Amino acid sequence: MELKKEDLPVMLQAFDLHDSTEIFVAEQLVHSQADVDKFTAMYAGKIIKASKEVVNSRNNGHVEATKKRNPATGFVMIAIILILLALVIYGFATGWIQEKFNLNI
Repeated sequence: MELKKEDLPVMLQAFDLHDSTEIFVAEQLVHSQADVDKFTAMYAGKIIKASKEVVNSRNNGHVEATKKRNPATGFVMIAIILILLALVIYGFATGWIQEKFNLNI
């Protein structure tokens, strides 16, 4: 398995095929092509999958892998919250909310 340098680090996973189901065997985070070659040699004959993930090293050296977030998701959430806030303000300003919920404010 050949990987480009810009694709590293990569999480490699080895699976064994048994009765048309994949059974997890091993997982390793690799930082170089030599590590990739070593992992594929160690698990020769197994199904090897690679996934690009961002690595956060916290918790005393414990490596925790998380997927990248799309920056547009935060913008969309802020826009939705602002729209809902504007609707609530408009509802109170026109008296619609007080009328519908029988509020005496």
